[in-house]
Amino acid sequence: MWISDSIVTAGEIPMTTSYEEVDPDLYVKENGAMRPDTVPDDLALAIKTDLGLVIILGCAHRGMINTIRHFQKITGGELVYCVIGGTHLISASPERMAQTVADLRETGIQKLGVSHCTGFSASSWLAGEFPGEFFLNNAGSRFSLP
Repeated sequence: MWISDSIVTAGEIPMTTSYEEVDPDLYVKENGAMRPDTVPDDLALAIKTDLGLVIILGCAHRGMINTIRHFQKITGGELVYCVIGGTHLISASPERMAQTVADLRETGIQKLGVSHCTGFSASSWLAGEFPGEFFLNNAGSRFSLP
């Protein structure tokens, strides 16, 4: 849903990457029974700026790269200036981390601020791969866009 000419919510995010998956430990109660939650309502926001997209992730249950690509598709394929928020990489394998890093590099990302569900190991990996772009985006963090 477009909130303004430059701000859009993700809506349902398609699973397009071969390596991202929804956490298999997430469940939803339906008709008295528990079933795996595919989190189709995972929420994220993108803001179109002169520098590229600024993407705010909630928890990226459907995958950070799936979310970024979805926003690129619905906004016309823009470069990504900044991604902030939860990446849900807390239990990501080394293979998934390597592919995530490779795909992030293709976006043109200039700032990467991770939060809560990224986890220490994934945060450390991303900090090492994006030393000039990476920052911890904890509660109360503030930063300015140029």
